Order: sequence, then structure tokens, then C-alpha cells
Amino acid sequence: RRPTPGRHRRSPLMLAAQAHKPILRTMTDAPPHTLRAAPVHSPHFPKPLFFETRRDHFNITDTTKWQQAYYVNATFWTPGSGAPVFLCVGGEGPALDGSVVVSSVHCNNAVEWLSETRALMFAVEHRYYGCHNMSACPYSPSDEKPLRWLSSRQALADLATFQRHATSAFGISAASKWVTFGGSYPGMLASFARIKYPRLFFASASSSAPVQAKLDMTEYNDLVADAYALPSVGGSPACKAAIARGHAEVGRRFSSASGRASLVALFSELRGRQPSWLESAA
Repeated sequence: RRPTPGRHRRSPLMLAAQAHKPILRTMTDAPPHTLRAAPVHSPHFPKPLFFETRRDHFNITDTTKWQQAYYVNATFWTPGSGAPVFLCVGGEGPALDGSVVVSSVHCNNAVEWLSETRALMFAVEHRYYGCHNMSACPYSPSDEKPLRWLSSRQALADLATFQRHATSAFGISAASKWVTFGGSYPGMLASFARIKYPRLFFASASSSAPVQAKLDMTEYNDLVADAYALPSVGGSPACKAAIARGHAEVGRRFSSASGRASLVALFSELRGRQPSWLESAA
């Protein structure tokens, strides 16, 4: 049966997000309205729905299927309207719950655009990232090497499967454009979905996503270092400089046996152990 979308401008789940929204405070001079709240749980938030997908999309001999979880917010959407569809891609961060399509750290920019765009919003849980029950997992305890189906390639195929499922189940018009959202690893998936399945996904909002993966990505460390200088998170240029000096000193001590021994003395977790990096190179 096709789920019935909400037709009211201020549904119970949207009101719940407003009523339970915490007052945010900070030790810095950052104004509260610039901060994002942690997920708020409410009985009014959407419950998980499920769609059937393959365990292995690339092995035709594996016919096993499983139930993958997703959430929906249809508060502002009208069937057949041609309004856009926002798809929040699950992945790293807190496990998805009903707050993901109402007010959370996942894809909240999409949530904030719902009233303006009259969009329909979905959020799909990444495979393995929070099975609701064993029927909602792509593996079973008896499977040999159960992590072999955990990959970004399989996750992208899950998104394509979901797009087709939702289009049919919700009666989404062909005029509706699908936009994927995500940040960091889910941001990578959001952009990859647009590239790999351009006929299904019209655009991608990919935030802080290292789409060109590389070993020892120093650019990430540079951005983290710059963050330590921001007053809005309690940092300062002096803080950034102090951390840089500390790392340089650790590097200097690594160059000698006495220096490595001093590091063991500094860090209690290493005392009584003999890590391999304590040994001098032959």
C-alpha cells in the first residue's frame, strides 16, 4: 500500500521538532542560532519503513534479499506536483532515526528547504549501519565473511534500487528531480550516485566530501589545523601554533632512542609495553 503523505503545513512531526528543540549554549562568542542541535527523539518522528534490495547486486547467483530501512517526510509534498525529491544518504555519524528527516545533524539543509521547495524527503540507512533487526541486515550470523557485502559500490546500488522503489510506492512524477545530499563519506556517495546513475539522480549536494581519495591526505590535516584557530569553536591562533609545536617536538623525539623513551614516559598508555616503534632501525 502506498504511504499517505502529509498535507498540512505544520504537521505533528514538524511541531515536535520545534517543541523539543534544545536551547544551545557555547563558551565562545558564537551566537546560538549558528549552532546545530544534536538529534532530538520524539514519538511524533517518522518510523522506519523498509524496501527490499539485493544482498549482492553484482552476483547473479546470489538471490538473497533483505529489508533496508528508510525514513520519509512528506509534510509539504503533493503527489504529482513535480516538486523535487531530496534523498539523504546514510553513512558515518549517529545512527539514523526519525529525526533525520525532521531535525538532525544529517542533511538538515535539505530539511530547511522543504517548506520553500515543497519537496518530498527520504533518508536511506546505509547497509550494515544500524540494522533494526536481523531481517533488516544483509547478512546472518552463519555467513562466512559477513562483511564482504559492505562496500560503497553495493551502497550506491542500494540507492538506485531505492529510487525505483520510492518512485513506484509514492507515485512520484517523472517531472520530479531527485537530489542527493550527504556530508563526508555520505557526501562522497551522494556525488557518486549522481555520476553513476545520472538518469535517476538529477543533482547532488555533497558537503566536505573527499571525492578524490588519496593516501596520507595532508589537506585534511591542514583544514583541521585551521579549525583550531577559530574563536567560534574555542580556538585561537596561539592554540594552533601550540599544537604545531607539540607535533614537531614529537617528531623530533622519534628520531632517537632516548626521545622515544621519553614519549613512553609521557603517555601512560605505553608504560610497561615495548612498541615496535621504540626500536632503532638497523
